[in-house]
Amino acid sequence: MLEGKLAGKKVVVLGFGRSGQAATRLLLLAGARVVVSDSRPKEKLPQSLVHNFEEQGVLFDTGAHRPEVFEGTDLVVISPGVPPDAAAPARERNIPVIGELELGYRFLLPGKKILAITGTNGKTTTTAMATDILRLSGKQVFVGGNYGTPLSEFIINGQKADYLVLETSSFQLESIDTFRPQVAVILNITPDHLERYAGFKEYALAKARIYENQTPEDFVILPEELLEILPTPKSKMFFLGKKGTNGAELKGSSFVLHLPSGPEEYSLAGFKLLGEHNRLNFTVAALAARLLGATPQGIKEAIKSFIGFPHRLEFVGTFGGVYFVNDSKATNVDATLKALRGLSAPIILIMGGKHKGSSYRPLMGEIKRKVKLLILMGESRYVMAEDLRECTDMKIVENLEEAVAVAISEATLGDTVLLSPAAASFDQFENYQERGDVFKELVKGYAPQFLGEDNRSQLVTYH
Repeated sequence: MLEGKLAGKKVVVLGFGRSGQAATRLLLLAGARVVVSDSRPKEKLPQSLVHNFEEQGVLFDTGAHRPEVFEGTDLVVISPGVPPDAAAPARERNIPVIGELELGYRFLLPGKKILAITGTNGKTTTTAMATDILRLSGKQVFVGGNYGTPLSEFIINGQKADYLVLETSSFQLESIDTFRPQVAVILNITPDHLERYAGFKEYALAKARIYENQTPEDFVILPEELLEILPTPKSKMFFLGKKGTNGAELKGSSFVLHLPSGPEEYSLAGFKLLGEHNRLNFTVAALAARLLGATPQGIKEAIKSFIGFPHRLEFVGTFGGVYFVNDSKATNVDATLKALRGLSAPIILIMGGKHKGSSYRPLMGEIKRKVKLLILMGESRYVMAEDLRECTDMKIVENLEEAVAVAISEATLGDTVLLSPAAASFDQFENYQERGDVFKELVKGYAPQFLGEDNRSQLVTYH
């Protein structure tokens, strides 16, 4: 089935992370001659995989992305984490450059229905929500992309689903060509990854590629204000939070889907996630899934069953009347802003990590209103201190362990200690998951000793 499209062609895979590995497997099945280029030394790559692929004829060119590797190449597949400049010599030679998402899409069987979701914040949770709704509607669903399993793995494993829900990042969307989802979602776009893009507009336009190949038969869901900076879609537009038009409207304890067939209202009674942004994410997920074929009953069941993810406003525990919340996934300013809006004062806020180029001043209003102590850590701490000076009481520390110690020593009955870094984790941690896990270990290790324990099992300061 797969052979023929690329049989005998030389294909260079840039980057040997999860996407690159999946692309390599798919290309081998397609009969291609594969060369893997990775900036890491060969000994730093997964050795068992390298040996397995070498036995199948894959060549490895490591230590740098050398221009010479593109000689005689028919196609380049670039991984999301590889800087686009690494493929510049290929583009100069008019060699097509695509990403793993586009590669997988080209091998999809006809008739598959695709829901693709992007956004600066909330896309993983919304992807999982939409997947649950479709499954509870009786659909066989593959979920993956930027979240979970690469699309190429779905092809390799036999394409055993007719509905695909794909989280797509700006890095992935940079390198599409023909990728066309029947339903596309842009949840939000706020400044992020400015170390990679020339500015916010370039970042936003990368996100907008999610709908560039859609037709009038397709659907796109997005905030209406984004149309001021993004190209006008050819597909049918649905808006977030706007009355009197196609879209989704959150109404406190319920939401309304304004569909071409008429409005549908759903109660949020029994919804387990906290914070208004999570209710909005579910509203969007319901609209997207409904447009793809989900049932009202599937939506109603998912409202009561979806439980969310670790590291996203995750309640850690309450000790001596002090609440602890792990929001390590908040790697940018907008995510931390949403967390603050979802909590009641007084808050002790721990921020800091690897600086990503954005200003932290948009946090000033919420910090002044709700944060009694701001603890800044990591590489970005002095930049944050400069941007947020005079907002509230502030302490600067080296690392997360010191931050937790200060928070515990300063916390009193009714406070919420919130880790919501507004920065990447790579200055001191492997990823945001490790940062969040360390936070939880520190809290559970030290808070009982200094604050005592109580029996409350859920956070009640959310509204």
